[in-house]
Amino acid sequence: MLWLCLHFPKLPLEALILKPSFGDANLRVVIEASRVVTCDDEVEALGVTTGLKQSTVSGLLSGHPLQLLSRDREKEHQALKRLRQWAYSITPTLSLWRDDCLQLEISRCLLVHGGLEALLKKIAIEFDQRGFSVFAGVGPSRESAWLLSQFNRASVASIADQGLPLESQLSPIPLSYLDEFPKDTAALAKAGIRTFKELLTLPSTSVKQRCSHEFSSWIDRLLCRVEVALEDFQPDPEYNDIAWLGYGSKNNQELIPAMEALLEKLSLFLRHTQLETPQLRWVFIPTQGQHTALDIRSSECHNNPKRWLEQSQLKLDQMTFEDLIEGIQLEACELAPARHRTQDLFLESKHQEPLSQLIDRLRSRLGFQSVTHIYERAEHLPEFCSYADPNQLTTEADDASTPNRPFWLLTAPQPISQRGNQLYWMDALDIVKGPERLEDYWWSQPTSRDYYIAKTGCGQPVWIFQDRHSRCWFLHGLFD
Repeated sequence: MLWLCLHFPKLPLEALILKPSFGDANLRVVIEASRVVTCDDEVEALGVTTGLKQSTVSGLLSGHPLQLLSRDREKEHQALKRLRQWAYSITPTLSLWRDDCLQLEISRCLLVHGGLEALLKKIAIEFDQRGFSVFAGVGPSRESAWLLSQFNRASVASIADQGLPLESQLSPIPLSYLDEFPKDTAALAKAGIRTFKELLTLPSTSVKQRCSHEFSSWIDRLLCRVEVALEDFQPDPEYNDIAWLGYGSKNNQELIPAMEALLEKLSLFLRHTQLETPQLRWVFIPTQGQHTALDIRSSECHNNPKRWLEQSQLKLDQMTFEDLIEGIQLEACELAPARHRTQDLFLESKHQEPLSQLIDRLRSRLGFQSVTHIYERAEHLPEFCSYADPNQLTTEADDASTPNRPFWLLTAPQPISQRGNQLYWMDALDIVKGPERLEDYWWSQPTSRDYYIAKTGCGQPVWIFQDRHSRCWFLHGLFD
C-alpha cells in the first residue's frame, strides 16, 4: 500500500474565511480558550505562535489591522468533508484523519493518474485554487504518511519518492510528535529514548514491556507489522462546491468558465458514485448584499455537464445582477442511482438530439410550466385516459398500444348532425369500422357509448360515437 496524507495546518483559519483574500490587509488570528490556534503567515512573521495568549497577541500586533476569529470546529469538519468529497475522484479508499488531515490510499490509482508526480501536481493545483494550505507525506501506512507530513512539512508538489527505507525516513523524527501518547513518550524520554531512531533499535518485546498496548499497536501499524482492514469510502448522496472568481463581475458571460469548471467536477463525482440528478441550484455570491439562487431542472436524471451548462446559460441570460458577483456555489441534493442506458453500437443516432434535451431547452427559454408531459391513466372513457403534468419530470414508456385510438382528441365531443340514416360533419361520413362499446360511472352518472371509425368525403378518418342513452352522435377525435 501507499498512503498519501494531506495535512491542513491552517484549517481552523481557512474554514472560517468564506472566500480567499485578494489584497485584504487584515491580519487574522484564530482563538480558542483565549489561546492562539493558528494565524496568517504575515502574523507568524511578526512573532505570533500557536499557544500564545490573546492579550499577548493584541500587544504584539497593536497598530496593525487585527481580526480575531473564534474557532468553529463544525465548520472545519464541513470543510474537510467537502475536500474528502473531491478526493473521492482520486481514490475510493480514503478517510478523515484526526481533525485536520485526509488519508488517501493511492497505490491502486497511480496508473490512472499518470504516476505519483502527475497526481501530486494535480492535487497541488486543486488546493491552490481552493485556497487551502497543505503539507503532505507519503508512506506505506497511514501512520507513517501522517508522521512524515507533520515532520517534513513539505508541500504536495515538492514530495518526491526518496527510495529510502521507512526506518531511515522515520529516524530523525522526535517522539514528541506522538501527542496522543504523552505518558508513553514521557516514560521513553526518561530512559533516554527521544527519537524514532532510538526507539527502532529496541526489540518489539521491549517496547511492549515499557509502553501501553495502544502505543505498541500504533507502532506496529506504523511499521506495517499488522494488516489493517479497510473499507472504501461511501460518499453522501449530495454535492456542494464553490468557486471564487478572484474579481467581481456583472457580466454574465464572465461567470460561464467558473460554472463550467464546477459542472465538470460535479460530473466526475457523479460518474464515480454512479449517481445522477434531475435538479441543480446555482448560488451567486455578490461582494455585498443578498445571494441570488438559480434553480435548474431537467426532464430526466443525468450527469451530462454540457446539457446542464446549456440550460444554465439560457436561464442566466434572463438574469441581471445589481452587485458584482465574486463567487459561485453549486448544489445538487436530489441524487439518484444512475440508470444504465443502451448505447447505439454503430452510432447511428449520434446526430439525433434526445427528446429530453429538447424539452429542457424549451423549458429554459419559455418557463418550466410552459412545457408539459402527457401521461396515461387507467380509465375507460377516453377524455379521462390522459393528463398533463409539468411537475412530473419523467415518464416510463408503455409498450402496450391501444388499437383504434386517434392521436388527436377533442377537448369536448362535438355534436354531429343526422339526416335520416346519414351522418354529417362538414360533409357526409361513411362508417368503416365499429362499434366498440365503452361504459363507465354506473354508480353515479352512467355513461354508455358505441364508438366507430368513419371517413369524411375527402378521406379524413375520424372517431365518432353514439350516446346509447340520448341516441345522439358526437365527434370525439381525429386520426393522423
